[in-house]
Amino acid sequence: MGFWLWALVGAALVLGLISLGILVLVPAIVLAVFLGRRSRNGDGGSPLGLVAGAGLPLLLVAAIQWNAWHDRIVGDNTPNPFYWGGVGLCLLVAGVAAYAIRTRRNLH
Repeated sequence: MGFWLWALVGAALVLGLISLGILVLVPAIVLAVFLGRRSRNGDGGSPLGLVAGAGLPLLLVAAIQWNAWHDRIVGDNTPNPFYWGGVGLCLLVAGVAAYAIRTRRNLH
């Protein structure tokens, strides 16, 4: 199916794991099963979309923590948004870049 539908599944899975739990995990798993049955073999969008989508909630967490981190007092154990943002950005860029490379190779 589509890369971005799989990215939505990856984002929902990570969001369910770090925050909302079963409320988001169950629909994400149902959507993953549905997409898995409908996708063509060798499509390649599923694992790469999951990787890219996994980075989106991490970027959201970094954005939410941004103001609190700048208003912190040194030593108050406020989480550093650069860790969340760095991992999220790496996952997003890696998934999108790998999918672009794979798609380009399949065209030639």
